[in-house]
Amino acid sequence: MAFLPLCIGDSYSVTSQNGIRLMTFNIWQSGKNVEHGQQKIAKHILLVNPDIVALQEVYANVTRNLTLMLGHPWVAVERNHEYPDTAILTRHVIVPNTNLSTTGGVGAKIMLRTGYMVHFWSLHLDYTSYGPYAANNKLVDRLDQIMAGENVAASGRGPQIYEILNLPMMKKWMEKSDDVPIFIAGDFNGPSHLDWTEQTKKIHGDWVVRWPATKELEENGLTDTFREIYPNVLTNPGITWSTVNKFNPEWNYTIPEPQDRIDFLFYRGPVVPYQIVTYSGCEKPQRIPFHEKNDYPSDHFAVFADYSFM
Repeated sequence: MAFLPLCIGDSYSVTSQNGIRLMTFNIWQSGKNVEHGQQKIAKHILLVNPDIVALQEVYANVTRNLTLMLGHPWVAVERNHEYPDTAILTRHVIVPNTNLSTTGGVGAKIMLRTGYMVHFWSLHLDYTSYGPYAANNKLVDRLDQIMAGENVAASGRGPQIYEILNLPMMKKWMEKSDDVPIFIAGDFNGPSHLDWTEQTKKIHGDWVVRWPATKELEENGLTDTFREIYPNVLTNPGITWSTVNKFNPEWNYTIPEPQDRIDFLFYRGPVVPYQIVTYSGCEKPQRIPFHEKNDYPSDHFAVFADYSFM
């Protein structure tokens, strides 16, 4: 399958020698839901042309296939598990013996060919007890009912972030973040506390929610790239869920699926973001159940961002 751009003339500014482009990409069960899904995943990575990609919903052997399709010098590291689920792809150098793995994702130290060093995480937090479902359920009348799914011991999204931040090696990375930036990217399976505010509660079931995963990162000095560049939630919601899930199939597509921003790029350290894009290719994806021939292979929008090193 040829990797040809679908929108000739459409382009995004290219990073400079002192810059980096990062992408987070939930690949929807490794592309199995659209025709030629893995080839389309590789194609869209090449179109965006990132330095590093955080992948989610990765099946066994898929990163091997993708690196072969992407070609030299692309390499990968996966979460240490029978079903990897999260992985990192890069066209730079993964420093040996620096990989970190948790229930929520995989981290690595990467040396760019321009000489810069970064610490990078790909996360896929727990998908169960999805908060916006509870928030939009008219039987829910207390905030603690919504939060119950976020803070399930060990497996909840809040505890998963806490686990990452408290890894001994991650603490060392944090201590060195004035010199080596840290990036945490991925599908959080939950919204941002910056988006569910008094200003926006009318579009979120009339709730203001301090979603713990994003709040915990903020309290540890990490910045939400999208909301830094686009602080107005109403004019720039940045929705990443979903490209194709517009109505919930469990009710025969009669009940709207909550649309929200659940895929993130966080950073801490000596970089400045100057562009961030939610991405679904050049052809509008057809919603479920008309999705099989979509050119874009995911049910999430990907997100990519450009940063300059200071």
